[in-house]
Amino acid sequence: MKQNGYYFFLILFAFLVLLSCEKIYDPIEVRGKVIDIDTSQPVSNAIVRITSPADLAAETFSNETGDFFFDEVAIDSVIDITFMAMKEGYTTDQITILGAPERELVVPDLKLRDLTVDDEDGNGNGNGNGGGAAAIQLVSIGATTLNISETGGGTSSAFSFVVLDSTETPLGPNNATDVEFRITEGPGGGESISPAVVRTNENGVATSVIFAGNAAGNMKIEAKIERPEHGLIIRSAPIALTIHGGFPNADHFSIAVNESSPLNVPGYIVGVRVPIDVLLGDKFSNPVKPETPVYFNSNGGVIQGSGLTNEDGEVQVNLITGNPQPPGGFATVRAHTFDENETELSNETIVLFSGPPNASYVDLSPMNFNFSPEQRRSYTLRVTDSNGNPLAAGTNISIETEDDVEISTDSFTVPSTLSTGRNRTEFNFSVTASDEFSGTVNLEITISAPGVTLELFYPE
Repeated sequence: MKQNGYYFFLILFAFLVLLSCEKIYDPIEVRGKVIDIDTSQPVSNAIVRITSPADLAAETFSNETGDFFFDEVAIDSVIDITFMAMKEGYTTDQITILGAPERELVVPDLKLRDLTVDDEDGNGNGNGNGGGAAAIQLVSIGATTLNISETGGGTSSAFSFVVLDSTETPLGPNNATDVEFRITEGPGGGESISPAVVRTNENGVATSVIFAGNAAGNMKIEAKIERPEHGLIIRSAPIALTIHGGFPNADHFSIAVNESSPLNVPGYIVGVRVPIDVLLGDKFSNPVKPETPVYFNSNGGVIQGSGLTNEDGEVQVNLITGNPQPPGGFATVRAHTFDENETELSNETIVLFSGPPNASYVDLSPMNFNFSPEQRRSYTLRVTDSNGNPLAAGTNISIETEDDVEISTDSFTVPSTLSTGRNRTEFNFSVTASDEFSGTVNLEITISAPGVTLELFYPE
């Protein structure tokens, strides 16, 4: 018996541990506003109820500014919540929106119509005396810019359409109709509308919610009513929305010197601007949310400290040459931002601060300039800055000599590069004497870098 008791308490203990591991969420605050659908003025003392789900049922009143609040709504999962507003002498309105744990919920405006106010024809609003549906118009939309799913922020938006009869009066309860909502254009990332079919309420209004998927892009939705008895299909004007990307992702973080700028710049000149490009994507390969901040620093010169991404996830800042000169001539530009978990992400690129040409770092070999008729000799010219790096891109090296001597290549240009080697810091050419030339060939080498010109003569 003692052993059975031991097992019982062991099982009970394990059960209690599992219960303690369940996530407990803090209640959320819900707020919204009740307004008059015709005047857009606040409606005070309206009853606002949470009608679904049943375990969240609650009731409050709108204040003098039409605002209402529910202070502690216990949500432990992502669920649809239905709100209803009503007041004596007014029509009612309801809306269903998505709620999530520990996120403040803002309910789109609940719109009531004052039935005591006559229209120009002396008829009360909302009677729907003009027959069935004749037109459908957008009444409100919570947001036209959404974020892709799983990124937080606004991933859904409620919208409402009003259906009008032939007298441009909203349909009443006696001639309510079904309105079908559909996405006519979208990025194809699983975006959806729920519910897809809604029956108009006492105000002739049908409300639904658009949900973003996991792809960024533009989207259009429309409302449609079919009246087969009259052979009519009534459509609304399309509503355009935009779905933006999510948080930065390390695998979609790129940084580079803009293609308009060389990699090796004249670091000895103060104020040369080198544009640095960053491209940021989210985990779905979409551009991140616009205005995502990216921060920068560099161990050479001065760099603009931060920038905000555009619609394509791009941001550009300028590295400006000046002090400090980076170690060995290579400036490291570092960009960093943060992902959805506030973890720092970083990436870096290199810019070469090339030094000016200096005779001490120019070498020509062989140092033999005596020629006999028709003799040919090959030369190697090595040109670097004081760090042994290439000179600034665009530096021109020209070679001149006597008329009776031919040079195979008399001009070279330093390319955009970070590395040394042939046609970067080593330039090869040959000299051939004419059949009548005999003696010393004189070479004049001119190195024209940005802001600096160096002339060398061989033999010295």
